[in-house]
Amino acid sequence: MQGKGLIPKAQPADFWRLLHPVPSLLTVVAAGAFIFLAARGIPPLDRLIHLLLIELAMQFSISAFNDYFDRPFDLGRADKPVATGVISPSVALAIGSLLGLACLIIAIPLGGWVTLLTVIGLGGGLAYDAGLKRTAFSWLPFSVAFPTLPLWAWAGVEGSFPARLAWVVPVGGVMVLGIHLADTLPDLAADMEAGVRGLAHRLGVRSALALCWGAFAASTLLTLLLTIVIPYRYEWYLPGLVVGSVLMSAGVIAYLTDRSRIKLMALLLEVGAMVLAVGWVAAIAL
Repeated sequence: MQGKGLIPKAQPADFWRLLHPVPSLLTVVAAGAFIFLAARGIPPLDRLIHLLLIELAMQFSISAFNDYFDRPFDLGRADKPVATGVISPSVALAIGSLLGLACLIIAIPLGGWVTLLTVIGLGGGLAYDAGLKRTAFSWLPFSVAFPTLPLWAWAGVEGSFPARLAWVVPVGGVMVLGIHLADTLPDLAADMEAGVRGLAHRLGVRSALALCWGAFAASTLLTLLLTIVIPYRYEWYLPGLVVGSVLMSAGVIAYLTDRSRIKLMALLLEVGAMVLAVGWVAAIAL
């Protein structure tokens, strides 16, 4: 029988929670979508597995470090195994470090571009975990790291990427600002009580919503304006634009009609942005 005050032994489910499986796997799915686009279909199985292992190790590393650094702010949350003491900080630190090292080692054989872009992705996630998430620059690691994902996928498949694909950095940076705010807004009150003071927390709900919606609108407009500058394959762009815009608009409408639907709004905004991004990247790179 477990004695009073004793910390229960960690179970496999606790380690699974440490790795934040839902957001981690969603990012891996997004990486997989870009890999398939870069390969114009199904890539060689060994290359696909190689690339997905890099991204999986990276995302799990960032997640483990997140719980390690957030343990003082997560006190009282039963779903946080490090804060509750079920998994010790030293174990979480070791898991995060080993996974981070693994993703870099696995990336090296695929060449300089893949390695560099892996370093940027991992570095952005760790910078966010280590402290930027609690500053006005909480958006910066996301806006720098996430737009490099299509570049990473193309480099992983082809060894490099077409020059026009570099447009994903500025356009994706704006879009990811919106995604970051949408992801933060549902937990704004709880985060502020825990002492988190990122960009959305400093702005407040109304201003953060306005900036969030504005970022999605601006990134969508940028993809439209760039049709003047670079050639598009509209059979890819138009479906992504229409479906993505409908989903994002539905998210805004859902919130405006019922403020309790803020999580649904965030989900629809993020999924819509991803649909637009995939269609747009395919339109300019294929």
